[in-house]
Amino acid sequence: MTELRPLSPAEAAEGLRRAGDAARGFLGTDPVTQNDALLVRELTARGAQVYAAGGAVVGCVPNRAQPRQAYVSSTSAGPEPVRALLGHLTAYQRRTSFVALVPEQGAAAFLGAGFTRTGVLPGHHYAGHAFHDVLVLVKEASCRS
Repeated sequence: MTELRPLSPAEAAEGLRRAGDAARGFLGTDPVTQNDALLVRELTARGAQVYAAGGAVVGCVPNRAQPRQAYVSSTSAGPEPVRALLGHLTAYQRRTSFVALVPEQGAAAFLGAGFTRTGVLPGHHYAGHAFHDVLVLVKEASCRS
């Protein structure tokens, strides 16, 4: 299983910058257009927890209206870093559901980790001089007895 290493906001900004286009929209940020100081401020304001997972960056922010739910993001094209994050959040933070807002090209990692496509936000994300659809993906944590 992929090991998670917690990142400080400054380390997270640096990791997101290195990820380039794969990090666009990561927890509501855009490392392509935002500088590191702004990324640090945005991640801190959102209460983001960001981790290195292999060569990827994964993270979450709590849903303040649903304390056991977290919004999650990943820069990985594969599902293993997402699975590692979900396992950590379920075991150590008692999260019971997860939401990912991702562009179509970023959905494979989440779908491979058991997320279900539940909706589309048309024209929700602006990048490259155009508006793009964002998929809404949801996963319930598996309960263990």
